[in-house]
Amino acid sequence: MDVWRIRSFLNTDTPSLAKIWAEHHAASGSASRCSVNLWDQCILSKVYFRPENLVLALDANDQAVGVIHFGSGMSDDGGSQAGPTGMIHLLCIAPHADEDSIAAALIEHAVTAIRSTGLNRCLAIGAPDTSLFYLGIADGDNLMGVLASDTRALSWLQAAGFKPSVPTESWELALNTFRPPMDRMQISIRRSCSIGRILEESHPSWWISTVLGHCDQSRFTLITHGLPRVEMEAHFWYPDASMRGIDSGAARLRLSEIPSDDTNRERLLCLIAESARQLQQERKRCVRVVASAQYQPAIQLMQRLGFRATTYGMVMSKELNS
Repeated sequence: MDVWRIRSFLNTDTPSLAKIWAEHHAASGSASRCSVNLWDQCILSKVYFRPENLVLALDANDQAVGVIHFGSGMSDDGGSQAGPTGMIHLLCIAPHADEDSIAAALIEHAVTAIRSTGLNRCLAIGAPDTSLFYLGIADGDNLMGVLASDTRALSWLQAAGFKPSVPTESWELALNTFRPPMDRMQISIRRSCSIGRILEESHPSWWISTVLGHCDQSRFTLITHGLPRVEMEAHFWYPDASMRGIDSGAARLRLSEIPSDDTNRERLLCLIAESARQLQQERKRCVRVVASAQYQPAIQLMQRLGFRATTYGMVMSKELNS
């Protein structure tokens, strides 16, 4: 049975989107759900959402059986939507006799649309530091590409010419047993610095605040005592606890580039450790961070803090200029 048609999102489609999401994720063993309310509050309400970039596939019975969401990623400086690459934000297909051809039709539509904007490369599905949608909602916070468990999506993207680009890992720190690492260097840093927290309604970047509009954000700062000044910052975000069906007990760390010198690496370790301790006192369950599995400085830092890798994925990419 062939797909009869593909069309852009209509306001009446949210129940179908919630159903397709649930059925797709259940097929890969995930309990992830995105209710109608979450679609409305966290995704469709974004000021940069474009209905023509959220496309549904309908089968011969005129039932929505698949969805793809595409566009561009975040810019390299994290300040706008004008990213240098296209992005497939979401690809969900309900188990279906024709699921392979449905996925192929949706991916082809998305790639053609992205190529028409002049972009020469496309990433899928989401990617670290560039994703604009489904943060805190999708598995891996939509920052990991295709999760290892989602073999269906991986096969569809490979069939469409996407190739492995960046292996990713989601690291998690259980706060109920967390103890900050302590040695002579850490003791010395704690004596010479203080760590403060700003619970803020907005990130210093207006754009990041827009992207994380459905989340609460906290900024922790490390300040030296001698010449009082902020040496470095750590930013955490977590979905608003008032939103039902979304995990607000996990604080997500926006991991910046790891300093190359020993002193500042130790300062960053101290900053994250003290931030985790304060989040622990607020009864947050854990801290999560997504990083490239190829970025050894981040892996080493996470291991020293007691993080454990829990989920693995792969950012897939396709060159569009051929």
